[in-house]
Formats: sequence, structure tokens, C-alpha cells
Amino acid sequence: MMDLSFDQAVSGDLEWLFDTYKRAMRVFVTQVYGWDEDSQRAGFAKSVRQGTCQIVTCEGKRCGFVHWEVEPDLVWLRMLCIVPDMQHKLIGSQALAKVMSLSSHLLKPLYLHVFVCNRAAYDWYRKIGFVKVENDGRICTMMFDS
Repeated sequence: MMDLSFDQAVSGDLEWLFDTYKRAMRVFVTQVYGWDEDSQRAGFAKSVRQGTCQIVTCEGKRCGFVHWEVEPDLVWLRMLCIVPDMQHKLIGSQALAKVMSLSSHLLKPLYLHVFVCNRAAYDWYRKIGFVKVENDGRICTMMFDS
């Protein structure tokens, strides 16, 4: 296990957050919707204002972020983005474990959306125990109920 810290994102972090999202997700967003920089930037800024967004830091270096929202009857994992060259080092697993622990503590199921074309993420969530709730061919809604 890597020694990670989680720090609340602030407005000054928005550019770094968007750049990380773009680096990690642009290829998948492009396949599903096409990439429009202005609308992606605006939608991203609006999204991260809702719920909780924390920057994941490892050995003093920002390596990703996790964004979730607690709703009355469930917890939504809105985004989990790891800097591409920091992926496959269990950082995402530790960030996800934090949100899974929260949903378990609150006794609420954890939901997320994953692009079907993002096979690595889709397969990873299934391996962990998320189950498919809906799949429109582009986006799959998955649930983990501890």
C-alpha cells in the first residue's frame, strides 16, 4: 500500500483537476460524445462544485482525485481520475476504498457510471464486486452494496 493523503480540492485546483480529467478521460469521452473543450470544461466545473472532491497525493505529488456525492438513499462516485502515468499502482483502489468505506458507514449503496468503452475500468469495477444496474451501450450504471 502506498501512503496516500486526501486533501479537499479548492477553487484554485480547478485547472489541475480539469487537466487530470482530460488526460485520463478524453479518449473515452471522445468515443462516446465527441470532445468539445468548452462544454467539457463548463460541465466539469459545474460537477466538481457538487459533493466532495479530494485530491490524492502520494509522496508529495498529486496523482489523481476522487469526487463523490452523498444523496438521501445512496452515494454516487462521480469521478475517479488517476494521472495516467500513476495508474496501476493501487492508488485508484485506495481512493475507491475510501468511498466504499463511507457508503458502508452510511449504510447506503454506492453507485457509479462507467463508459462501456473503458474496458479496463469496467472490468476492474466488476472484479471488485460492482454489479451492472443499467447499460445503454455507451454508459453502464453500476452498484456496490456492501
